[in-house]
Amino acid sequence: MDTLRIWELHVSADTHLCVQQADLRYFWDKFDGRPMKDGWVTPAYEIVGNSKKVADFTSWQICSPFLVSEKARQVLTGLSGKDIEFLPFDRIKDRELFVANVLRIEDFMDGLRSQFIPGAGIPSRVVWKTNLPSNLPPVFKTAGSPSVYVSRRFAEKAVEAGLTGVSLADPTKDRFEQIIRGEAINEYSGLGLLR
Repeated sequence: MDTLRIWELHVSADTHLCVQQADLRYFWDKFDGRPMKDGWVTPAYEIVGNSKKVADFTSWQICSPFLVSEKARQVLTGLSGKDIEFLPFDRIKDRELFVANVLRIEDFMDGLRSQFIPGAGIPSRVVWKTNLPSNLPPVFKTAGSPSVYVSRRFAEKAVEAGLTGVSLADPTKDRFEQIIRGEAINEYSGLGLLR
C-alpha cells in the first residue's frame, strides 16, 4: 500500500509546449493565495517549444502558477470548487488556457525542518507536520511557498480523466537532485506517461 498522501504538482516543460515570462519580477507579488480576478490582464509572454503539443497542464512558471485546459479546469473545479480561481490566459493552438490561481493555503509544512533553495523560498525537501487531517484538500499551497500540493483525490481523478502534462513528485525528496541525476520524479502510477 502506498503510504504517500501528499505530492507536489509538477508541470513538465520538456514533453509539451510551455509558456515563458520575460520578466520574472511579474510573479514577485502575485499568486500568493489572494484572488486576482479584479483587474486581471494577461501579461506578455513567449511560447517555448511551439512544435510540441499543448497539454492539459502547461508550464508557465516554476512551481506555480500553471496553465490548464478547459478539461483540466473542469476536473479541478469539480474537486476544489472555489479553492482555485481560473483566470483567462489565451488560446494557443486552438486550446483555450486558463491560469490556475490556487487560493487555498494550509499550515501543513514544518518550516523549521523543511529545506529550501537558498534565496528562492522554494522548498527542496518538505517535512510535514505530524498532525495532518485525515481528509486532505485535493489541491492546496502552504504558507510561504509557491509550490502546489495535491492529495490522493486529485491524483486519482487526474489519472481517471487522462490529464496530460502533469506528474506528481514526492516533496519529501529533493526534486532538483532527482532531475540533476536524470531520475523520473513522478511518484504516482498512471501519470507522467500520458502524452
